[in-house]
Amino acid sequence: MNLRLFLTLSALLSSSFCTAQNIVSKDLRLYNVVTDNEITMSHFDSHDAVVMVFTSIRCPYAKLYKDRVSALSEQYADQNVRFLFVNPHAAHPSKKETIALMKEEASSLDDMLYFSDTNHEARKLLNVEKSPEVIILTPSSKGYRKVYQGAIDDSPQSESLVRNNYVQMTLNNVLSNKEVSVAYQQPVGCRIK
Repeated sequence: MNLRLFLTLSALLSSSFCTAQNIVSKDLRLYNVVTDNEITMSHFDSHDAVVMVFTSIRCPYAKLYKDRVSALSEQYADQNVRFLFVNPHAAHPSKKETIALMKEEASSLDDMLYFSDTNHEARKLLNVEKSPEVIILTPSSKGYRKVYQGAIDDSPQSESLVRNNYVQMTLNNVLSNKEVSVAYQQPVGCRIK
């Protein structure tokens, strides 16, 4: 298959879930590793914001952020914000991040949902390249609008040195009906293969 045809087909297929205006379809599917059920994003229609944290069991950066993300989830739980861990590594040939290991990881989290992006559908659609990397979505009449993508904060190795928490800034703006000041911040982490 020639490259031009491949790129055209890829663009057409991905456009069914995400448009140029950063709208993500409610039909985007994720696999819940705890309940062994596939759901669509429409499951989160009642939330004011959905924070997807692309993660990894083995990535040192993802491990450094696990408690910070859990704290953010707890902080915004009563403000109708839902945090999700999304692991895109189940399909990797090394099998070092299996559904069983993800299920075990999910059991160590309080009230966080843990999903597998087994076929990299969400990762590719949202152009996620690192772990951890965050996508913040807000509901719209056409699906979900991507309002932020990138780093959680500006200090991956030390929580005590954080000056800018990008997730917190974005959520505060969204919940106050203000314009999001930073829509993208380069994430630091492990490359997703």
